[in-house]
Amino acid sequence: MSTDAKARNEEIFRHVNEQIEAISQSITATDPTMEFLCECDNTACHGTIRATRAEYELVRAEPTHFIVLPEHVDPQIEHVVVSDERFLVVEKEGEAASDAEEHDPRETD
Repeated sequence: MSTDAKARNEEIFRHVNEQIEAISQSITATDPTMEFLCECDNTACHGTIRATRAEYELVRAEPTHFIVLPEHVDPQIEHVVVSDERFLVVEKEGEAASDAEEHDPRETD
């Protein structure tokens, strides 16, 4: 799979998670976990991750960070920055990081 296709897959999952997070605004950040989509680059992945809104907000504070299932790390373009029993947070490197920053749905021009 091409790097562009992997990046688009991650962007789609991130946009869906942004919608989940937006809907959850009525839930306090410390309430029990919600389901978010795994933001890995595997187009066949349909995995979900249980995280609190606060945990997801910490991931999204950095546009190069993505929340993924533990076995879904792509060491060719990312490294693990946070390890939790429910999920990992990975940071994109190089071109993948630039692409994540450029297509961050929270960035405004």
